[in-house]
Amino acid sequence: MHLTVYLLRDGVSELGQLQRKEGYRELKPNGALPFPCVAWVQASRSTPPKWMPWLGTAFDLEDLRLKNQSNAFVMFLQVDRRVFALTFGFGLGAIDRTLIEPDFGLKVVLNEVDPEALDMVDTRRVDRVSRQRRTHLNAGRNVGEFDISTELDWLQKVSGRPLSTALTKKMVGADSLKLSLKCTVEELGAHCQTFLTQYRKTQYKKHFGFIDYLRPLKARNSLIPVLEAELVGLLRDRSHEELAVAFPEMPDERITRWKVSQGHQSQEFEDLDIEGVYAFLEVHPETQLDPQKIRVRGLNDEGEVLTSNDNLHRYLVAQVEHAGATYLLSLGQWFRVDTDYIAKVRERVREIADVTAKLQLPKWTQTFKKEGAYNKHVGKTKNWLVLDAKPFYPDGHTGKMEVCDLLSPNRDFIHVKSMKDSATLSHLFGQGSVSARLFRSVPAHADKVRKFFHDHYGNAKDFDGMKGSPRVVYAIATRKQGALADTLFFFSVVNLLEHVKTVRLAGFDVALCRIER
Repeated sequence: MHLTVYLLRDGVSELGQLQRKEGYRELKPNGALPFPCVAWVQASRSTPPKWMPWLGTAFDLEDLRLKNQSNAFVMFLQVDRRVFALTFGFGLGAIDRTLIEPDFGLKVVLNEVDPEALDMVDTRRVDRVSRQRRTHLNAGRNVGEFDISTELDWLQKVSGRPLSTALTKKMVGADSLKLSLKCTVEELGAHCQTFLTQYRKTQYKKHFGFIDYLRPLKARNSLIPVLEAELVGLLRDRSHEELAVAFPEMPDERITRWKVSQGHQSQEFEDLDIEGVYAFLEVHPETQLDPQKIRVRGLNDEGEVLTSNDNLHRYLVAQVEHAGATYLLSLGQWFRVDTDYIAKVRERVREIADVTAKLQLPKWTQTFKKEGAYNKHVGKTKNWLVLDAKPFYPDGHTGKMEVCDLLSPNRDFIHVKSMKDSATLSHLFGQGSVSARLFRSVPAHADKVRKFFHDHYGNAKDFDGMKGSPRVVYAIATRKQGALADTLFFFSVVNLLEHVKTVRLAGFDVALCRIER
């Protein structure tokens, strides 16, 4: 039997604490089971597909009696004062997602898996602009073969062959544990006891210790109400710096629109992002500003819900600083970022050359309302080549791109942005890495850039004859005092490091430059 197993948080130790969801009815076992359990079932009402009326104008569908139907079953069982949930069909919808122990399945698998026999990993970039990726390999390999950064990527899901195949030949772990077992219902209690023992091991630290860079807070941690209040404040202030929307899992490709709702108020969006959330709050000011009471649904063309029964809280990604520590919200779970991890990441940014004193870019005053005006001012003041708003269309590249904002006589490809939010900086870092990569990989594009350079600086400056490598410079305007390595948003820091790696692989040097704002 293929099983999907969840462990509920340790705050739920008795079956009597569970509240049955509306639409579900309780089932009693036919006979006594060797463990306490509660089972709920929902037999969905049959409904005709919503596309029938439209297609029915051209085809005779009435006699076919087409119906959509789904069923759900969930069984809760108690083992060693912990409660497990086993779901079948759409049974996950019956569980309050805030009660699920995060990373239960992940830790079971990482404790039991052969570290050389992984075949799939899901990762999520620890960044405001979250990147999710699933990587499959056709044969078992170690984690290093999956091209992930153990410092920048959060391992969400993994599958592989366990060291002992006596129980099962493959395990898949995330919040849930998925595996196939030859067992009876009566044996589930003993198996859950085994899973609990496996979960409590620390064997994973030997090969996968990096998963502890982000440490989940327990459900009863006294800090959580404080962090939740900070989160509401970010929503109230319409923050773009420390708050964003990211999908809890890979979105179903059949989803065509997203519905945000609370009570009778609802609004649909083609795409789901933080701007949509703020638009919903503006249109419905009576909305209770509690992300756990705002619902999010992904719908298909027929209006059918294709996502789990989630609230906005599970879709938000946030960063909160409290009492000298950094906390991240992701997938509805608060994490305390490991202090050593933060220090390690910041130190890597400090190793990037800081050319603020060398370039001496002028102050960005209120005179310059937009980035373009500032770039023109710098170009005029320093007689540098201004390439801002001059689009290039390199072969093999979809759409237009900018080489940089300013190209100095020393071959500094300077990219300029104001540090108003993490999304802006993510765009900045991406612009620099894409430009460097295209310069090296598309000769015709590089020739055009050289022509612009020589036309502006004359024959006295030979682009290819200079010593050293050209350099990508990220010039960031900010009112914050101190080095950029210490003042950049944490989300931006981890994103920067990834793009720096790409820039260097393209044969460019890289540097940071602070602009006084």
